[in-house]
Amino acid sequence: MKIFGKYVFPRQIALMASGVLFLASTTYDVHRSIKNNETPPTPQQIQALQHFIDSKRPSP
Repeated sequence: MKIFGKYVFPRQIALMASGVLFLASTTYDVHRSIKNNETPPTPQQIQALQHFIDSKRPSP
């Protein structure tokens, strides 16, 4: 198959499409993580985290 005057194999098209999909999903995930971290944690989230940390700590 010829694209832009060059021979391109279907395997190359599949590889390019998967690379673009990977880049797009990674970019979206990073953007979503940054957006979710813009708000400070609520007191309930802080309390839940402290409770989790206390439950994982070995008792003396």
